[in-house]
Formats: sequence, structure tokens, C-alpha cells
Amino acid sequence: MIQMPVCRPKGGKKPMRLSRRACWSIAAASLLGRHVRAQEPAFPREQVRIVAPFAAGGSSDLIARLLARQMQVVTGKPFVVENLPGGNGVVGTLAVLNAAADGHSFLLGTTTTLSANPYLLKQPPYDAARDFALACPIGISAGCLMVPASSPYRSYEDLVADLRRHPGKRDSGWFNASSRIPAALFKRLGQLDFEEVSYKIFGNAISDLRTGLIHFVFLDMVAADQYLASGEFRVLAVSMPQRAKRWPDVPAMNEVMPGFETGGYWGVAVRSGTPRPLLLQINRLVADAVRSEAVAPRLRDMLVEPAAMDLETAAAYATAEREKWGRIIQLAGIEPE
Repeated sequence: MIQMPVCRPKGGKKPMRLSRRACWSIAAASLLGRHVRAQEPAFPREQVRIVAPFAAGGSSDLIARLLARQMQVVTGKPFVVENLPGGNGVVGTLAVLNAAADGHSFLLGTTTTLSANPYLLKQPPYDAARDFALACPIGISAGCLMVPASSPYRSYEDLVADLRRHPGKRDSGWFNASSRIPAALFKRLGQLDFEEVSYKIFGNAISDLRTGLIHFVFLDMVAADQYLASGEFRVLAVSMPQRAKRWPDVPAMNEVMPGFETGGYWGVAVRSGTPRPLLLQINRLVADAVRSEAVAPRLRDMLVEPAAMDLETAAAYATAEREKWGRIIQLAGIEPE
């Protein structure tokens, strides 16, 4: 039985009852809305591809696989991680851009691909703001200044002193925006002179760091975690706003170099044009996975703070990050290539 809605005007006037025809119209609309929601197809319908636009073993790959396992457990559908490195993340990003906008191709988006590339590339082959929607951030983290355990640099001050004694004679390695930009900022703010060596794959940079062919790298916390845990490498500073609880004796970069602070994020992005109802489903799925007991503690173990957000907050966050990294890249003096 449908109870007749009552309209209650302001000012203490008597309430007005709607006509029976109006009531039936409202009821029908309500039932139709419920029917449409009930008929909304479950997501995913089939296998989901998660493109990690950097090499296996890096932070994008590790986070993508952690998330994929949880979403597969929850949905019962396969989530397959595909590593497509190259072009500072461009190769993998374009693979998702060229896929159907049906929500079944995820980009494991990063600060590099979604925030920095618009300022690092003269003619970027995609527009991060126009071509992609951030369905949900996964986590926020920062990086660290890392050297081999066999290095003579026991502290940040040791490294800086050596760089000043030997201008142009020491090397830093980089392979994406999160390793390139901090190094350039370090050089610019500290008025230092060292060579910046570009690598296509971060594993090659780590190998050269291990053998002493290069002297230091800035590496995001997720990728650095496994190397620091092995004891082969040592952290001299962190690029977080404050010291990391794991290394209370290691300074934050802005303590020793005021104005230095970089931090980035990982998130699931999909092609623009993906229907909003589908976007909402993806947002809920990813957010639930990020908050789960299987994922959130593991992210924190890697010094990543889980950062699930609703769609509107995620969109505003993506815009703010692009603007922030534009300012940082300008401060670092990096010209687009």
C-alpha cells in the first residue's frame, strides 16, 4: 500500500495532500529507479587487465599485484597484471588509452604518468586530464636518497661534501619522474654539480649502483624497501615532510635542504568516457580493496599510506597533483624534452 505523500508548506500553513495521480507517478518513478539499479550488471563481467607502465619488480608492479590479488578474491574474476615499460610510462599508458572504455583495462597510474609527464614532454602523446579518469587513488608515499652499503657516504652531509669536492665527477641514476625530479631538485637547490644518468629500466640503475658505476639514486619507498631490507643499501635522507618512523635517525630532506619535498601517489585510472555507473563500481571495488586487511597493512609496511577516495575527491586530488608537480618541475629547472 502506498501512503499518500504530504507536502508541508512553510509558514505554518495546512499541509497539502498530493493527488492520487501524482502519487502513482512518484511511486512508479521510484520503482523504476530501483529496477534500473537492480538490473545494473555486476563488475567485472570478464577478465580485467591492469597495465603497470614500468618494469616488473618496481613499485607500480608490486602495488598492482597486491591490489589484483585482493580484487580477484572478492570478485572471483581474474585480474591480470601486464608490465608494459618504456617511454617514461608512456607505452603502458597509451595501451590503456587505446583499449575500450568498458572499465576492463586499468592503468596503474603514477605521479609520473598522471602528474609529471605533461610537464616533462614537449609533445606528450596523451593528455592526462582529458584522456583519463582517476577511478581511485591507492596510496601516497615519498622517496629516499639511497647509496650502497659499501659506499663511503655514511650520511647526507658526507655525500654533499664529496659532491662539492669533486664537481661533475659523481653520478646519479634515474629512470622515471619519481627518481629524476628529486635528483634535479637536489642539484638545483643545493647548487651541486653531478651527472644525471638515464636508465630505461630501474633494475639496471640498481645494478650499477650496487657495483659503484653510479654513486646514488633517489628511489620511491616501495621500490627501495626491498633493497634496504636486504642490507645491501643505505638510506641517507627521506623526501617525506618528516622523518620516517622506520629510520628515526635519518633526516627528512627538507631538514637539510629547506624547500625540498617530493611525494607521489599510485592509483587506478581508466579511459575517459567510461560510463559513470561503471566508474562508481570500479571506485567502490578499488577503495574496498585498498582498505582491506589484506592490502592496507602491506601498503603501510612499504611506507605507503592507503588513500582510497570517492570519485569527486579523487578527481580534485588528481588536478591538485598535476598542478603541484608542474611547480616542482619548474623549481627543479627541468626543460621538457
